[in-house]
Amino acid sequence: MTLIKSVPLLTALWAGAALAQTADEQLLAAQMAFQQAQSQQRLADTRMKAAEDAKALAEQRLAGAQAALDKANAELAAAGAAQSGAQQGLNQATQTLNQAWQRKEGGQ
Repeated sequence: MTLIKSVPLLTALWAGAALAQTADEQLLAAQMAFQQAQSQQRLADTRMKAAEDAKALAEQRLAGAQAALDKANAELAAAGAAQSGAQQGLNQATQTLNQAWQRKEGGQ
């Protein structure tokens, strides 16, 4: 039986037992139940805070990773443009060299 399912049963047992208890015993039992509930609330609050902190950190890391990806994409685009320009320059230089060789060979 889980704790959730046992709560109504425990409540019923506690209520029945409360009838047989003195006022002091009832007060003590109620204080103990309150302290237990308060402790569970503090644990839940702590867990919630830890989850919120972990989420915030993950969001920061995600933003950093997105910025790094954007920078890498920009660098890739710049490198691609530089490569294309270099290829065009090489093609032009190859063509000029070939023409110079043809002129030299044609002139002899």
